[in-house]
Amino acid sequence: MDLGLSGKVAIVGGGSDGLGFAIADRLLGEGAFVTIFARRAQKVADAAERLGAEHGRERVLGLAADCSDAADLDRVTASTVDRFGPAVHVLVTNDGGPPIGRIEELTDEIWMQALARHFFYVVRSVRATLPHLRTEGGSILNVVSSVVQRPAVGMAASTAVWSAVVGYAQTLALEVAKHDITVNTLMSGFFDTPLLGKALDRQPELSKVALGSGVPMGRIGRPSEFADLVATLVSPNSRFVTGLVAPIDGGAGIGMSGSLTTPSRSNGGGPQ
Repeated sequence: MDLGLSGKVAIVGGGSDGLGFAIADRLLGEGAFVTIFARRAQKVADAAERLGAEHGRERVLGLAADCSDAADLDRVTASTVDRFGPAVHVLVTNDGGPPIGRIEELTDEIWMQALARHFFYVVRSVRATLPHLRTEGGSILNVVSSVVQRPAVGMAASTAVWSAVVGYAQTLALEVAKHDITVNTLMSGFFDTPLLGKALDRQPELSKVALGSGVPMGRIGRPSEFADLVATLVSPNSRFVTGLVAPIDGGAGIGMSGSLTTPSRSNGGGPQ
């Protein structure tokens, strides 16, 4: 199905690997022009080269930028419109997550860094990009963690910061709807990304198989599956979908994948 993204211009944060790279790859596959950015210059350059070799180098712009730096985010937007034209049609905010730590371990510095890198990243990206999104209408898609829905020990910073993003995004959806701009948020579960790999390296007792066994679908997700939904939500085919906050987690947000075994009546079982 043609998603109507051919010729559209997109900015994708965290595009050097993981979900961001998969999203950029999917949008390029639909014919979009895409800017990716991340902090590490060489990783961004390598990712842009891979995407350009597959989809055409003239349609990919790779930039080294820190999502906690307002000037860098302004530069990303300015460079995008200089390269691809005055209109931006898609903004995808995506960048890892705050550090893991119990509440008593979280200093003011950690909290401020988490807010700058994740909450204010979204605020500043929207501020820089919104004038160009208004040109022809478009979509903002925020990637947050499913801890918003299922808080966990050691994830206070993530839960608080991503919850702030969700509240901000829903208010933003109300304010920009009149400009034909949609704002949606996806809550990511476990996906097979380098970020998850690094987390598992610090917890050798866990594995991708073990994590997947707790998901109703019996496995962790593939980044391409996440990217497929993003592409649909930011496309003109989803113009009436806005304010959405949805998990993409293989059903993990519903509950446990296992079930209790009910004794049969023939074995003397029954309601207790």
